Amino acid sequence: MTTPPSDDNPFRTPDYATQYPPMAPVPGQPAIPHWFTVKVRITLAACVVLALALGSLAALGLNSLGGSGTPSNGDCLYLTRESGDRTAYHRVGCGSDSATYQVDRVYSGSSSCPSNGYVRFKTTTGSGTGRTLCLALNVRTGDCLRDIDDDVTVAKVSCSDPAATERVEVLTGSRDRTDCEDADEIRVYTGPPIRLVCLAPPGENI
Repeated sequence: MTTPPSDDNPFRTPDYATQYPPMAPVPGQPAIPHWFTVKVRITLAACVVLALALGSLAALGLNSLGGSGTPSNGDCLYLTRESGDRTAYHRVGCGSDSATYQVDRVYSGSSSCPSNGYVRFKTTTGSGTGRTLCLALNVRTGDCLRDIDDDVTVAKVSCSDPAATERVEVLTGSRDRTDCEDADEIRVYTGPPIRLVCLAPPGENI
């Protein structure tokens, strides 16, 4: 008996397919393509889930990128000292206790601020242009501060805290330093709004 020659053609119709007639489709039900197997359906479902997941991550990345962009007028932040003696800013809500500064002015490139009361913060970009942020103390009358002489570690504290060195009074609409009676430090902000921040020891009324 002669053995039939081997056929390695992958496109040849298998023997079992010619042994039995094809099953007739159930009336009213569309025929399922022969390639749409359970394995294929699982693979397609996995691809859809992966695409949705990647889309969600991309959206989160865009939101994160927008949230870490250069602050605008009215935004609040605090500063930290990083390695290499660099200073970084971190945006927070203006109602947060950690929000020590509010952005009063933003200038393109390197610029000076309207008064010496501002903390001048220069940002850098890949092109080297960057922006200048003029930061005003984000405070209200009655607040108390510590480390007022350090732009990075200055913070709001309870007025009963032994570390408190200054009590705040804010005079909106004035830039006349004589309006700050008995203050040991005065900061003028051009705003808007124009205002004086009067700083005096917490045990004194100003």
